[in-house]
Amino acid sequence: MSEAASLKILPLGGLGEIGMNCMLLEYQDEILVIDCGLLFSDLDHFGVEFVIPDFTYLKDRADQVKAIVITHGHEDHIGALPFALKAGIRAPVYATPFTSLLIREKLKEYELEHPIDLRTYEIGTEEIEAGSFRINTIPVNHSIVDCAALVIDTPIGKIVHTGDFKIDPTPFLGEMIHLDKFKKAGDEDVLLLFSDSTNVERHEHSMSEAIILEKFDELFESAQGLTIVAMFASNVSRMGQVFEIAKKLGKKVALAGRTMEQNVRLGVEAGYLSGLESILISIDQIDEYPRDRVIVMSTGSQGEYRSALIRVSNGEHAHIKLEKGDLVLMSSKFIPGNEKAIGRMINNLFKQGAEVLYESVHDIHVSGHASRPELKQMLELVRPKFFVPVHGEYRHLVHHAALARETGVSPDNVLIAVNGDVVELTKDHCRVVDHMDEPRVLVEGRDGSDVSRLVLKDRRQMGEKGVVFSLLVRNQVTRRIISGPEIISKGLAHENVEAALIDEAKDLVRKLIVDYEDDVASNAPESDLQETIRVELRRFFNSHLGKKPTVLPIILDL
Repeated sequence: MSEAASLKILPLGGLGEIGMNCMLLEYQDEILVIDCGLLFSDLDHFGVEFVIPDFTYLKDRADQVKAIVITHGHEDHIGALPFALKAGIRAPVYATPFTSLLIREKLKEYELEHPIDLRTYEIGTEEIEAGSFRINTIPVNHSIVDCAALVIDTPIGKIVHTGDFKIDPTPFLGEMIHLDKFKKAGDEDVLLLFSDSTNVERHEHSMSEAIILEKFDELFESAQGLTIVAMFASNVSRMGQVFEIAKKLGKKVALAGRTMEQNVRLGVEAGYLSGLESILISIDQIDEYPRDRVIVMSTGSQGEYRSALIRVSNGEHAHIKLEKGDLVLMSSKFIPGNEKAIGRMINNLFKQGAEVLYESVHDIHVSGHASRPELKQMLELVRPKFFVPVHGEYRHLVHHAALARETGVSPDNVLIAVNGDVVELTKDHCRVVDHMDEPRVLVEGRDGSDVSRLVLKDRRQMGEKGVVFSLLVRNQVTRRIISGPEIISKGLAHENVEAALIDEAKDLVRKLIVDYEDDVASNAPESDLQETIRVELRRFFNSHLGKKPTVLPIILDL
């Protein structure tokens, strides 16, 4: 088969996990990148802030990248862009109007050698040309404004990528999804469909944003105290609902959290939010109004460390102190992996006297992802020859693949791919032909420092088993120990137990010093005192505590 008859697909993220969405389409020597997201880490207590795709493959082919097309502005779709740019990717980045604002704001946090070539596209009206790829866009509904699906014409056939979507007949902001455009694409023969798999396990149609407006109206009107609404700061539609009901009821709205303030400003700039002058107040003004006349929109719905709502729950916020009768609405999904942190936060909010409502006990959040009936409808509209489920954990991909087969896609034409798979697409087949190992980078800090697996292992070891420092001072000429041992430990055991063990450990090191100095006096080969201390102290603490801490012997020569 000639090279010209095939297209290579390489997912760097988003397949087998929810987050870090990034997919490459490669035709001959031309590469199209779809989304460039990050994955928030559940290893943050070891210093890992987030995970990004490994851009080595793109870096080595930087001149072949024709475009990066962004479907919408969530962090799992734009968060890795600064690192792709730092890797030397100079291709134009195409994004919708609100997404472009988010990207520009994000890039202010990073020092980039070269300016981004950011090009804004209007959904459904402009065709993007990227080498041999022609990309048209379709408006879709999601939990952020300005979301697009992609219809990509390639030399071997048409590819549809839904992006994150749902079918909402009554969106609060923006247009309803253009289902007729998906049908039109299907009528023109779609070779391959990539479709959002997040909510494939939900069997009921996703609820409309209109439901939230009704619930907010009811809850805000009956509130007896301060009302706090915690949400994703990117959900401009949800913000608009809060502002609309507050204005109707004559209440004031304050913002808690830097990203909340930023995105309200961007929502105004993009034209999605307006008329806020009469209702928006500063967070330090909330005590100037009756408590039941104030609504606070807050970040921290996922229990993020030092977020506004976490500080409120711990009684540490400078301006918000909860009282009995206050109401906290958790108007967002609990992302898998965050449940414990969110649970602790909710418990603390209750302890302070607030009533807390969340998705499992009250209809104050609706998902931005299509459930099973909507996914089936998408398959029936597009009628692809080949199908690859995306944006989901592995079980979601399996269920979505089964749904595609039930909907009429040939079982041989349904492929479950994972991150790093190299997929070959032709007019006749769609199959995995190779695999790249670990296409991801663990990141700490804004400079994008890579946390190696070995470093992570060391941090985990110290965090779980503690660390011990043994300090000695040695005469550089005589090689005799002239001071010490001093032993300092952290995270080893209870303070009382630890103190007694440290005294015993010092005695052990003194014996090792005697043996060492005997070797020096007899002109025998000088033993490696540091290594001996390290090994013997690990054995000592293991025998007493059942664990081997990290031991760092330090000898200063004077």
